Amino acid sequence: MNDRSPGSVPSRTRPAVGAALAAVTALATAGCSLTGDETHSSSRSYTAGKDGARLTALDVDSHGGSITVKAAGPGRRTVGVTEDRTWDATRPRTTHSLRAGTLRLTADDCGGNGDRCRVDYTVTVPASLPVRLTTGGGDIVVDGTSGPVVADTGGGGIRMPGSRVREVKARTGGGSMSGTFLAVPDAVRFESGGGNVTVRLPEGPYAVDATTDGGRRSVQVPTDSSAGHRITAHSAGGNVSVLGS
Repeated sequence: MNDRSPGSVPSRTRPAVGAALAAVTALATAGCSLTGDETHSSSRSYTAGKDGARLTALDVDSHGGSITVKAAGPGRRTVGVTEDRTWDATRPRTTHSLRAGTLRLTADDCGGNGDRCRVDYTVTVPASLPVRLTTGGGDIVVDGTSGPVVADTGGGGIRMPGSRVREVKARTGGGSMSGTFLAVPDAVRFESGGGNVTVRLPEGPYAVDATTDGGRRSVQVPTDSSAGHRITAHSAGGNVSVLGS
């Protein structure tokens, strides 16, 4: 799959389609400034898996935008995607493909020309779908899901509110991290290059490894080094807190 939809538009619908496209164009350029430094924006949404294709994982790789993943309601089998693009000179390109059950979304860097260029993703998934999320610097939010999570951002924050995830491995180059777990996780690894790290957990005990190279450390859950539920939280300079929920 790519940005261009196959097929032609019947002639009798062209006036209506033309008007709709004009409206979309007006919305897409509403963010442009009247100065020499124009900023453009556009948004589009689509659904993957509605043709019955089996979805087993989500993989998002964005040059620098934010990624938000939300759990859908019970029984949802499809994935809904919204791409919000912002750019100065060169419009960022995106791709989406479904291969061997993995839905892969990518956004490029507009050729690396240094202009404003980002794609922010909002993705609604079946709650148990495993996700792998990578962005060069934007924020990552994973809200209410239960499948395994791997998340990496070059410098943005990472938040996991209302999480039922059993396994998560998350890293940021410098932003803050927070995770609130509603169910006891098996393995949590949060690592920040300098921001604060906060993990909130149901009643333990847990095998906790919480360290910081410069901030304050606080562990306020029952601990047992032999426990089957492991929490690793580290910051190169911020505060590290492992707290009860």
